[in-house]
Amino acid sequence: MSAAGTDATETGPTTSERRTSELSRIRTFLTEVVAVRDVHPHLREVTLGGGDLATFEPAGPDTFLYVLLPPEGRRALTIDQSFTWEAHARMPDDDKPVGAYYTLRRWRPEALELDLAMVLHGDTGPASRWAGRAAVGDPVALWGPRTAYHPPAGTDRLVLVADETGLPAVAVILEQLPAGWTAEVLAEVDGEAERHELPAGPGITTTWLHRDGAEAGTTSLLADAAVALERPGGTPYVWGGGESRAMTAVRRHVRDGWGLDREAVSLVAYWRHASSPDPEG
Repeated sequence: MSAAGTDATETGPTTSERRTSELSRIRTFLTEVVAVRDVHPHLREVTLGGGDLATFEPAGPDTFLYVLLPPEGRRALTIDQSFTWEAHARMPDDDKPVGAYYTLRRWRPEALELDLAMVLHGDTGPASRWAGRAAVGDPVALWGPRTAYHPPAGTDRLVLVADETGLPAVAVILEQLPAGWTAEVLAEVDGEAERHELPAGPGITTTWLHRDGAEAGTTSLLADAAVALERPGGTPYVWGGGESRAMTAVRRHVRDGWGLDREAVSLVAYWRHASSPDPEG
């Protein structure tokens, strides 16, 4: 018997087996575009409605979904609610849906509608191309929902670190901030004109970091700002979403510099700049 088999039989499932089991429970919802709104030239909100959303529920304030789209050059979806990544691997390349992860900004159960915040990167990939041209009636499949926001019991302070891709989740986290908690937000955008609308209030401090024309994913703004922060008192939880290299640098600081436990830190690589090392490569 293999070591993995021994682990599963004698001491419970392995990490890999638990992950496989978790992913197998994630659903696929079929729906369609019902509205499109440009927040600014590089941020678009796409509203999806109807279809399978009658049974949808967010997973957490940072809910994210994999948006599955028709293959390029086609208008119809090539998958249904039975979609799995194992089945995807067996599909002919021309039939494989394209897609990417996006953050849930709003969920309106009474209307069976949800808003996805989509940062536009031009024609850099099939999902970005689709987002820039999305129109009412376009079919969409959603694989999810998933969450990476799990503050341990006793948490009373948040440090939220994000670029444009993570700021929609920051907005929802702040909207749902428990009474008595404080939140320190480090928010990176290109400039003042591209700031997101974030909740404000007692206990919430937001520091805006502007790239001023520098390419997204090429600065150390978020990591430098995190290093400049004093370690929060109380029981802090650090959550972040953004470019891979930036999240790694912030994680290193709050784990090693602040001495936070693994459970007190969740910094998610929402995307990876071409110059950032691939951890799996």
